[in-house]
Amino acid sequence: MKKILLVEDDKALAYGMEVALKSNKYLVTICRDVASAKEAITHHVYDMAILDIDLPDGTGYEICQYIRHKSDLPIIFLSGLSEEINVVTGLDMGGDDYITKPFQLSILISRMNAIFRRLDKKDYATLTSGNICFWLNEIRLTKDNVHIPISITEYKLLKLLMNHAQTIVTKEQILHFVWDMDENYVDENAIAVNMKRIRSKIEDNPAQPSVIKTVRGLGYIWNRRCEKR
Repeated sequence: MKKILLVEDDKALAYGMEVALKSNKYLVTICRDVASAKEAITHHVYDMAILDIDLPDGTGYEICQYIRHKSDLPIIFLSGLSEEINVVTGLDMGGDDYITKPFQLSILISRMNAIFRRLDKKDYATLTSGNICFWLNEIRLTKDNVHIPISITEYKLLKLLMNHAQTIVTKEQILHFVWDMDENYVDENAIAVNMKRIRSKIEDNPAQPSVIKTVRGLGYIWNRRCEKR
């Protein structure tokens, strides 16, 4: 199920949207201000963000900028500000869509589904992060143009971490993405073992990793920017 970050300070509207989204098989996290939204983005992985613009401690534009520094997460602005300048600003900052209030929930969900359909068709061939290049369709990894053999499990871990570069990926998310989809039970120690193997292959100093950092008590983070090509 896709995870949606909904940033909306109107409690009644947020509740109605949550019910509608859940009925369409989306998981929803609600934040009511900029600070809590940034906290959620830092510690969790989402598939889309829906942002109100006028918030108690700032604007949805700030959250959009924060997201764009980290990832290509799809963003829909949801606002009562219908002036052309507001719409243009939201889209120019990196928003994928802009919906003005009042709106029909069915239209919002249709636009969300349309964005996800486009993304599902878009096939990134490579992820490049500094001197590391990862070919998604070939299970191929290079560092400084030198081929590095990797296992299927290492491939899945790299795909998850690099697709969410500079965002903390929790152990629970790793277990679900790498192992649970195959319906296999696995001990958390398997994560540490595989991370150690990957670090031995890509880090200049595996004893003091700088690319894949451990976030104590939470999980791991790919500590570099990634370019999708």
